[in-house]
Amino acid sequence: MIALKPYIKYVLWIIVAYLLTSFLIFVGFNASYKEISLKHELPEQITIKKAEANKNQGRVYGYVQNEEQNNLNGKYIKISVYNSSNENIAKEFLKIENLKSNEQKLFKANFNAKDAKNYEVSITNEIE
Repeated sequence: MIALKPYIKYVLWIIVAYLLTSFLIFVGFNASYKEISLKHELPEQITIKKAEANKNQGRVYGYVQNEEQNNLNGKYIKISVYNSSNENIAKEFLKIENLKSNEQKLFKANFNAKDAKNYEVSITNEIE
């Protein structure tokens, strides 16, 4: 048992180093993201959980909910991104599929855009 004690210490040090490295990488990648603001009101069936961007890219997380009277299957979530000069610098389309009646589903959109400040979300029937 005494002969295994140094090896157990090495294994524990490796595990601690791995966890610390993973944490620092996570913080490093996510610290540069800043929240971006919504430009207009959201459609009734969409809820945004988080919208943020850094210097070159951004991401929007949210939920879409299907309703019996307004079925969204086959439609698209359109996310338009604007810079400080109010120019459209990116568009992202997400197809809504396999969404049952009164079901809520998480969506995630990633986009590449320099200096994103605002975003707008709408529901469309086709990609423009």
